[in-house]
Amino acid sequence: MDVQEKNQGTQPAVAPQEETQQHKKEIGVAVSALADRFSQVGSAVVSNTQAFAQSFRGKRVSRSMLKVLLIGTIASVSLAVCTGLTVADNRIAVYEGEDVYYRYTPYSELDEILEEQKITLGKDDICVFSGFNSKNEASIMIKRAFNVTVTADGKTETVVMAEGTVKDALKKANITYSEDDLINVALSEQAIPDMGIVVNRVTFETFTETEEIPFETKRPDGDCPSNQREVVMQSGKNGEKELTRQTRFVDGVEKETTTIKETVLTEPVDEVIEYRAKVSWGGSVLKYDSSDLQLDENGIPLNYKYKVTGKATAYSALGRPTKLVPGCVAMDLSRFPKGTKLYIRTPSGSYVYGYSKVADTGAFVHNGSGVLVDLFFNTYAESVRFGAKTVDVYVLE
Repeated sequence: MDVQEKNQGTQPAVAPQEETQQHKKEIGVAVSALADRFSQVGSAVVSNTQAFAQSFRGKRVSRSMLKVLLIGTIASVSLAVCTGLTVADNRIAVYEGEDVYYRYTPYSELDEILEEQKITLGKDDICVFSGFNSKNEASIMIKRAFNVTVTADGKTETVVMAEGTVKDALKKANITYSEDDLINVALSEQAIPDMGIVVNRVTFETFTETEEIPFETKRPDGDCPSNQREVVMQSGKNGEKELTRQTRFVDGVEKETTTIKETVLTEPVDEVIEYRAKVSWGGSVLKYDSSDLQLDENGIPLNYKYKVTGKATAYSALGRPTKLVPGCVAMDLSRFPKGTKLYIRTPSGSYVYGYSKVADTGAFVHNGSGVLVDLFFNTYAESVRFGAKTVDVYVLE
């Protein structure tokens, strides 16, 4: 330690006895300071020597080695005192990534410690200093900055950060996003070196269109019996609905279209089918049964007033103009007035003229031929093919 000399040129003379006391006092102060220095250096040396000695615990050390250690310790203390070197008695633990190392330093300020330990920090690095406790111990935690790439809207940007989440990286890159956008990693995930974050923009396009609602066909349960046929009692009609649809795009590329709303504009009308007996009209099966005539499983009307059996013949207009059509028959009008509804078939059912009406009369009524009914056909050939047959005539209600 340096001791500065005082300027004696202008000071008054001091008596020899007083001068001696003054010198003794100054020597005492110097000795006290020197003792403090030895104490500080000794404590540091002892501490470091103890740490060094720990490595030899359990090992045998020769006398010559002990002498070397003792001489080295004394020399270190003398050098520190004589040269005025500062004692490094502050212990620090440095945490950097997964590495941890310990150092001794005479400094207590972070900047001085970093300079002494030759620890350099980048502008984006993070350094946390705990400060020294009562045991002169402290920790320094260093987080080195790393690169993270963020790709969005057709551009890729590199951001530098030392800590934080994916959300923090997007904020640092000034990237905004909606809840519909797709991000390849979770926002809460911690960012790591060389991480690549990709944001895919999701947009939607909404439009409307109309669509038919097909009608349903309602029919009796089971198959139609062989002696019956299907009769359409009500024609079906399609309805119409309006669809509100939405197309989803990812970065402008169409992905899928979904229906988000349906509005019925016109309700469909069901087609109604019933099973009806195969009713004939004038020798032909009706395509549509407009009558209420119902036949049993043998083809006989379920409801009729009475039945008359007799001879049936056939006739036609022979090419002359007429209002008659198949289904019109000639009978004795005194017994069967015009408009009487009939159902005509042979007793065995081998031939069915079917549903018919009285619309004419004939000479057979009074000529004693015994003909009960004369059946009208469109052509002469058809009437000839029919010839004459015994028939049952059902007078309907």
